[in-house]
Amino acid sequence: MMSAQERFRTVVRDRIAPGLRAMGMRGSGRLYSLPSDVCWAQFGIQRATWSDRDAVHFTANLSVVGREDWTRAHEDGPAPRTKPSPNVYSLHPFRFQERIGPVAGRTDHWWQLSADGRDEDLTCDDFLHVVGDFAVPAMLREIRSRA
Repeated sequence: MMSAQERFRTVVRDRIAPGLRAMGMRGSGRLYSLPSDVCWAQFGIQRATWSDRDAVHFTANLSVVGREDWTRAHEDGPAPRTKPSPNVYSLHPFRFQERIGPVAGRTDHWWQLSADGRDEDLTCDDFLHVVGDFAVPAMLREIRSRA
């Protein structure tokens, strides 16, 4: 039997990534983005540190920051990464950054994927539903507000 980490990698590659791309995102692995000339609109899948061989717990982080705002905020300071990361929390004043749970009206929400796959269908369906119904619209609103 495969470990939960192996199942997670397979599920992200074979089920979640195609679902995210069908929603207009680009990317692979655990980092995706919505196309924008004015913003970095990023979506990151975060695996919990307490995940183990039997189960992986994961959530998603959303981040939208204007490209010019990012550059301007770092003109006089230390050189930033070339672009922000959705999985690194920042106090950037011009940045929308939120976990997927609160965006969907939930508390901080983590999905579970078991090594034996018994929860795979329900987990994938719910995750992609929440992304499509809440995360993508929230990110698109943030992009439009910065255009």
